[in-house]
Amino acid sequence: MTSSLIARCALVLLALTAFTATLTAQRAEIYPNAGYVWPDTMNNGQRLNSSFIWGAKGGVFLDENMQLEGSFGYVNRFGVRQPANPADTFFGVTRPAVRGLLYDVNVAYNFGEREFLSSRVAPFLSVGGGGLTAHIANASAVLIQGGGSIIDANGFFVPNQAPVKVLENNDTFFTFNYGGGVKFLNVAGPIGVRVDVRGRTIPNFFGETTTWLEPTAGITFSWGER
Repeated sequence: MTSSLIARCALVLLALTAFTATLTAQRAEIYPNAGYVWPDTMNNGQRLNSSFIWGAKGGVFLDENMQLEGSFGYVNRFGVRQPANPADTFFGVTRPAVRGLLYDVNVAYNFGEREFLSSRVAPFLSVGGGGLTAHIANASAVLIQGGGSIIDANGFFVPNQAPVKVLENNDTFFTFNYGGGVKFLNVAGPIGVRVDVRGRTIPNFFGETTTWLEPTAGITFSWGER
């Protein structure tokens, strides 16, 4: 991970912390988390990589039930699973690693709190939107489809007729997410546990729509009054 990426991550986390800390008169939460993403197959047969995801969410309650939340995530592997050219494997061609920087603004509806084993349990639903930015540390771009030559049915090398698609560093795609989960609050003082399961849709990834399943879990820190 480059120093610039570390700085960008730190700035986002700092903004999340400041966003919640300045509203201590209201109930606020910070949720460091980790999880995994399972993308589906697009209509063109391509599929994004499955990947670990790490991040943090921070939010504040607007009233008894509604919560406004900011979110940042780091996707360890971003990009299509298949080689750009079927002949790449034959020639030992590899692509530079591509990471993803994910950021959202979400609205959550909390269905109240119930006592369970000395903690407060709060189920919720959430929806929101934001961006997913490609980060390529060792190159300016990555070929994800087309280019070069392929081997035809007769065993000859011929030009690859597939459309050329290039993922450039800092390319950004709109995403929207939807789902919910449950919070186990004040398990140990202000510390609790949160489990979050949501779907995420990228409506225009080089002309294709793709969706992935995104479960996360982690510790939640809460303070203030609602």
